[in-house]
Amino acid sequence: MTKKNAALWLICFALLLLLPRAVWTVASERFATDATETTLTTQVPKLTKENYKTYAASAENYFNSNVPFRSQLISLNSLMDVKLFREKSINDKVVIGDNNWLFYSAESDIEDYKGTNLFTQEQLEVIADNLLTSKTYLDNREIEFVVFLAPNKETIYGEENLPSYYKKGELTRAQQLVQYLEENTDVRIVYPEEEMKAYKDDYSLYWHYDTHWNAAGGYIGGSALLKELGIEMPPAEEMTFTPDDFSGYDLARMMNLEEYYEKNMPAEINYIVTGYNGNNLQAVSIDDATALVYHSDSPNGKKLFMVRDSFGGGMAGVLASNFSDSYMAHWNGFFNQAQIDEQDPDVFVLELVERRLDYLYTFRLSD
Repeated sequence: MTKKNAALWLICFALLLLLPRAVWTVASERFATDATETTLTTQVPKLTKENYKTYAASAENYFNSNVPFRSQLISLNSLMDVKLFREKSINDKVVIGDNNWLFYSAESDIEDYKGTNLFTQEQLEVIADNLLTSKTYLDNREIEFVVFLAPNKETIYGEENLPSYYKKGELTRAQQLVQYLEENTDVRIVYPEEEMKAYKDDYSLYWHYDTHWNAAGGYIGGSALLKELGIEMPPAEEMTFTPDDFSGYDLARMMNLEEYYEKNMPAEINYIVTGYNGNNLQAVSIDDATALVYHSDSPNGKKLFMVRDSFGGGMAGVLASNFSDSYMAHWNGFFNQAQIDEQDPDVFVLELVERRLDYLYTFRLSD
């Protein structure tokens, strides 16, 4: 190779290294998009004698967070996963399933499905003691207590749509917990796995590109809870399920592919559910991160208090229409026990999605 050719190669290599940073410096605002994570590092870490052991990891995190065209590279890599490999995506929170389904894997969803995270006897006893203590606290105030577990998306649709190497276990820990509480306590618990499976082929009860159930799933789950509370709702067959394509797209967003899924994949399946008596339901205050507050003209005159996650929000309308006043506090960082006396409810519901059963280790109401 001549010196001239070698110099040209060196110049090209230098441009390859420097050009992306130069373009990014000039046009970063144009290319910057949602980077999918909420833990990105934007401040250059400073080396001190206190952090010298963790400085290397902090510096690496800063570099990874601020590499030019980061979002575009994530989108490209995720698109290759979807188009070519069709397995777990670059984002370790998402599993790419069959039939245009995405599944969540950042918490215990996959372990729940495989049945590899069953409770120990000691753990079951701790949960039972917490719930029995909570029940006593509520009984003393003449408040009904019901625990509601919303099934994971994988529990209802995993067998047909998860990759085949994920094998469904014979027993899940949600099933294990329900069985233990029913056999050893008088705590009322609702886990509508069978109710959901009865309708899963008639309707898409969960969004394909989001981890949550849609309005149809929320109606069926909410109806099961209301039945335990002595309120019969019309069966799904008697409801009007009007399709629409609204979705949260949270799983697609985790791969930085929300726009791709919206424009290029089959439309999401959601429903507007009508046909039941809403009792002139009115939203008093709606903040998903704190509390959902409703008032209705329900003739029973009762008040509902629910500790909930986002799945509880998905069935809020059908529940609140059957109570005069409903207060639905988010479990994570907002709910506190004093709110119960403030609201003075007739019914207390603890709602959790299946993957969050660990919360029951610490949930405990007591005087």
